[in-house]
Amino acid sequence: MNDRELCELFGTTIEDVERGVAKVESGDYSDFDFSKVTMGRPFITMEKEKMETISIPVPKSRVAAMREATERLGISRSEFVRRAIEHELLATA
Repeated sequence: MNDRELCELFGTTIEDVERGVAKVESGDYSDFDFSKVTMGRPFITMEKEKMETISIPVPKSRVAAMREATERLGISRSEFVRRAIEHELLATA
């Protein structure tokens, strides 16, 4: 996946990304509201795209570790799995 495709995926432009990077690298976080939690791309996807339920076997030890992680993060197991899938898809792009 190239930069243009990534920008399309996230609904932004290269110029927007570069401006944002420059601000953050200079220490300017004025565009960020740290007072509330905001969800990223998976929730945008859920609003725009029809969802499909999947069922997979997972070792009990991984389910227990996932439960602990979701409690720490304050997210659902479904959100955790969606994030893991997004992470792997981006890593293999």
